[in-house]
Amino acid sequence: MATETDKKILRAPIASILGHIDHGKTSLLDYIRGTVVQQREAAGITQHIGASYFPTKDIKEFLKKSKQEFAEKEIQLPGILIIDTPGHAAFMNLRKRGGAVADIAILVIDVTAGNMPITWESVRILRERKVPFVIAANKIDRISGWKSVKDADFLDSYNKQKPHVRDFLDEKLIQIGIDFLQEGFTGIDRYDKIKDFTKKVAIVPTSAKTGEGISTLLMVLMGLVQQFLTENLKFSEGPAKGVVLEVKKEKGQAITMDVLIYDGVIKKGEEFIVGGLEKPIKSKVRALLIPKPLDEIRDPRQKFDSVDIVSAAAGIKILAPNLENVVAGSPFRGIGDDPSQEEIVYNEIESEVESIRIKTDKAGVVLKADTLGSLEALENHFTKNGVKISIADVGPIKKEDVMNANLVKILDPYSAAVLGFNVAILPDAKEQAITDNIRIFTNNVIYRLLEDYIEYAEIRKAEETAKGLSELILPAKLKMIPDFIFRNSDPAVFGVHVEEGTLYPKVMLITADGKKARRVHQIQDKGKTLEKAVKGSEVAISIRGIEIGRDIDKDETLFVNVPESHVRQLMGKFLDELTVDQKQALREYIILQRSMQHPWWGM
Repeated sequence: MATETDKKILRAPIASILGHIDHGKTSLLDYIRGTVVQQREAAGITQHIGASYFPTKDIKEFLKKSKQEFAEKEIQLPGILIIDTPGHAAFMNLRKRGGAVADIAILVIDVTAGNMPITWESVRILRERKVPFVIAANKIDRISGWKSVKDADFLDSYNKQKPHVRDFLDEKLIQIGIDFLQEGFTGIDRYDKIKDFTKKVAIVPTSAKTGEGISTLLMVLMGLVQQFLTENLKFSEGPAKGVVLEVKKEKGQAITMDVLIYDGVIKKGEEFIVGGLEKPIKSKVRALLIPKPLDEIRDPRQKFDSVDIVSAAAGIKILAPNLENVVAGSPFRGIGDDPSQEEIVYNEIESEVESIRIKTDKAGVVLKADTLGSLEALENHFTKNGVKISIADVGPIKKEDVMNANLVKILDPYSAAVLGFNVAILPDAKEQAITDNIRIFTNNVIYRLLEDYIEYAEIRKAEETAKGLSELILPAKLKMIPDFIFRNSDPAVFGVHVEEGTLYPKVMLITADGKKARRVHQIQDKGKTLEKAVKGSEVAISIRGIEIGRDIDKDETLFVNVPESHVRQLMGKFLDELTVDQKQALREYIILQRSMQHPWWGM
């Protein structure tokens, strides 16, 4: 990452790394950086775009570990800036953003799994934007029989493998090539078999676990850039052009922007224009912060360095006033010394931002996210899956969000929910959710957040099938009578006092601390079998498959284990049909489940 503008010939190229979820994109970069960013990601999945700068001198140090002759090759580039993009379908927009400014790309494919849906989505983005790419056929260490050679050049490692292991890898690479032919590519081959790189896409087998082939991948990548793309890398001293990767509030700082600068120069104190929620925003740079070389802008191990000037290509953090409404993904432009350019830049950004506005409906879920970039990705993924959004905003879940969801209940009861991605729930929001019976979902993995909500909505819709109270399991609270243990097991027979609700046979019981006490087989009083036992009754019940003293104690408080779907119906359309004591048993049972499960159980 350059911080001085003199004696520049070529800027660092920008390489975007793309591919399907869990194919090893971040892990490949981590191996070079020697960091563990991937391990800190939620579920090991990249949730935001990251930017890492690799200076040439550090790249040469890495290459030296593999092969001395690699380190001695002439590299004219100052380094390389790699944009690590999320691999899940939710991040179509984020990946497009990374691909739009990339000079070259690395497409990561798990060689043992082959091409996947996101692989093709990534390929189409690259083809649409005419971005050349190299394929990293990753995870060769997982091939059965593969003997790893740490940090080795691919061919050095490949030649040490047994013939049947080499044959297996060759077959996998051929299959990838066939798939690409069907997608319309004329030539895909292993890098060492290609004579004309303008006519074929190169595959470099790699392992992010052992380092095999990673030096080879870097050599091929930088060789292609130097041979074919230097015309695109001419250094510019004009006003900076960039794209906003993320907008977020840092601890101890105001709102900041992570910006990818792909052309020109930005200086401390310089004015710039960036896309906003309502209109373009003009501001002035208070501070330019850059991560240390080989560090990660998304999750740096070390503190940022503050500098006065930054030139492309660079991933930087900008501190400036009035960034509250900046839209992630929008263009960033420095105004420079020519005031006449301000209106042109303003109009250009205004037209671009129109294409990424988040559309909402009257009836839909309330959506909250940690950053605008995440919010955009969430909106894209939820809309594709038929989930409507009433409100989309950045920040923690507040009381107001729950109240807005409650208003939606009249229009669509299944959409009356608040969904939070990577955000906190404020205490007053929790209280309001319980008061209004509004379900809150939070997760730090987008596809899981969506799956949790869809599953909930589908169950809620299925619950409407109950025609009357007789079709539901009703609540009851029982207290065991220690002096009336008639049999300890096979089956256990003991006396209970029905404290609240109505007890029926064939219902499951649980203890007050959540232990399952199995199903009530029969209810008896003075040797007579009963169909039910109401509040105040003292009856004997029999349960098969438990032993008193081992599975449950002699003086347990027991509750009927009412399924959550039944609880929702009892609390909804059948609440007026319950007796006062059934309502009390239900309330106590819900409190028990919420203490064991989560605060939204039964909503």
